Amino acid sequence: MSASSSFTSGDPPVRLLVAFQQAYPEQTPERLVRAPGRDVWVAAARAASEHFTVTSPDHEARATFSLRSARLRRTVTQRPLPRWARYPAGVILTLGSGGLDIPGLNTVVLSGEPPGPAYEFGLGMAFAALGYEIHAQPYTSDMLIDVVDRARREYVEA
Repeated sequence: MSASSSFTSGDPPVRLLVAFQQAYPEQTPERLVRAPGRDVWVAAARAASEHFTVTSPDHEARATFSLRSARLRRTVTQRPLPRWARYPAGVILTLGSGGLDIPGLNTVVLSGEPPGPAYEFGLGMAFAALGYEIHAQPYTSDMLIDVVDRARREYVEA
């Protein structure tokens, strides 16, 4: 099953678009992705650097990391990576190790799920879908779950 026709169907929440505009006023989202089977969205645009900035209106927080700092579970300012940002970082590293390198991104994540394990797993699903869409690769929900489970085992819980 291809992502572009089924998983991103439906209109993104206006709150997601407003939050992206507030977080990155100079940019427009290049990708709007919904995690399959979940009420979790990510809006993304390429960053000018190799950094990944994840903004979460749900947490009223932002985390910026590089591939190097993410491997150490740290932000670029050497602070511990917030728990809610570990799945996105782990998925980006997991996809990269599988040959799907992701360029630096500015992102906003939005979820209808309450904070906790389901919320965090949903963020991972959204970032996995985003990675496949950036590379124009077809994917299934099961493929995304495999990526997120691997990120959980090898990164989040390691």
